Amino acid sequence: MKLFLFPINFNDSIKKKHPLQNPETILIILFQLIIITGALLAIYQFIFNRSLWFDEALVSLNIINRNFQELTMPLSYHQVAPIGFLFVERTAVLIFGKTDLVLRIFPLISFLASIIFFYLYSNKLVKNKLIVLMATSIFSTSIILITYSSEVKQYSSDVLITVMILYYTLTVQPKNNKSLFTYAVIGSIAIWFSNISIIILFVAGLYILYLEAFQRKNYRILFPILLWLLSFCIYYFLFIHNHPYAEWMMTYWKKAFLPLNLFSDSLYSFLHRVLKRDFYGYILNFGAYWYIPLLISLGAIVYLLKQKKYTILYLCLSPIIVHLILSGLMLYPFSRRLILYISPLIILIFSIGLYNLFKYVNIKIIRLPYILLIIPILLAFNSKRSKFPIEKEEIKNSLNYIEQNIKKDDLIYIYYESSFAFMFYEETNMININNQIIYGENHRGKNHLYDNELTSLNGKVWLLFSHVFPFRKDYKEKYIVNFLISKGSEILDKKKYKGSTVYFVDTKK
Repeated sequence: MKLFLFPINFNDSIKKKHPLQNPETILIILFQLIIITGALLAIYQFIFNRSLWFDEALVSLNIINRNFQELTMPLSYHQVAPIGFLFVERTAVLIFGKTDLVLRIFPLISFLASIIFFYLYSNKLVKNKLIVLMATSIFSTSIILITYSSEVKQYSSDVLITVMILYYTLTVQPKNNKSLFTYAVIGSIAIWFSNISIIILFVAGLYILYLEAFQRKNYRILFPILLWLLSFCIYYFLFIHNHPYAEWMMTYWKKAFLPLNLFSDSLYSFLHRVLKRDFYGYILNFGAYWYIPLLISLGAIVYLLKQKKYTILYLCLSPIIVHLILSGLMLYPFSRRLILYISPLIILIFSIGLYNLFKYVNIKIIRLPYILLIIPILLAFNSKRSKFPIEKEEIKNSLNYIEQNIKKDDLIYIYYESSFAFMFYEETNMININNQIIYGENHRGKNHLYDNELTSLNGKVWLLFSHVFPFRKDYKEKYIVNFLISKGSEILDKKKYKGSTVYFVDTKK
């Protein structure tokens, strides 16, 4: 019998009676509905077409203004992205045109495909239908994954490549030439599309080497591993070695490298931040209650050790360990969006723990209805941060407002970090404003340096802000507006949108 997307195989834990009379079957149907809902939410978020935020605008300007050869060179604005990702984005632009919606097609497809591959991988690894569907439900409705599914960055495709490589690692047939060749090609291509693919390939390579070369003496498995190594060496020497942004990136991500001093407070502070902010507050969206999924996940690890499920432990935990080691060696930072690719592994371990905790309570303490297994999904999804459609820095709304109300002699002053999104929408003809534009300069941490450029403003001026941070001491928007008021300017109009504000100011000069 098939329900919706995924087949139901009634195993020992599901009694053979009419499916809809079985509470576990009803739960399976609910999980499948949640999975479909997650996919539809991602599509809805894509169609909503929120404004490009600061980081997206920087990458997008490179994509729309460079040809394929130029994209192989170091990108402008200190941006770094895999060549394969850039080429796919550039191809989409050439075919469909220069719009933010077009640039988000590939991330969306990556997320939708990753739902399927995550299900296939989990099913192959765990072989428990309830755990697999519960994990896939959490995965498909993850707020952070849905957010990146409509963002012009490579992190959504990182997730897809992770689950693809792990799935094919479990399904490759080393004695079948076609299967072995397919496995080799997938890994080799992945290196050109994802900077983190080498971590997953390293983990997969060790696993398959142990299984085939060491235990079964089948040395044919060396073929894909050697091809991966060759592909990585070519990519490394072409695009990574002596990269001009390496030192800048080290400074920018300085807090994302694991301290190696076992007796330092910074080490434990780092690990606490990783667990609280990155794993369970960020990926699982539990916020202040991050310790709950942490305890459940630790319980899963203990359970898997007792059951000698070493393959699950290895494939889920070793990528995290390898990445932490790399960060300790100052080779690759470990933080937030850079570790989004391990979200499927975090989710799977948590789901195993939650399911076994439920079983233990059911047997030892009190019998609970299976429907309670969806509560953690609903709690994580319905947090205060889970509002749809997701908005970030809605500069398009501000631009539309200016365009509708601006007069011939009005000036436009654009705050420095708003300028890149403005340039993108100007170059793609989303806006048509012919007024004089004054671009603010970057004075990070030195607000007083804005004084000269603000003093030079003359007449009626539209001020455009996005990518400002109200919680910082040097809150730029507040400083600029207050400075103008202190010099006798009058605020004639103000319009505030999510992450973007526009002011109409008369400088009275």
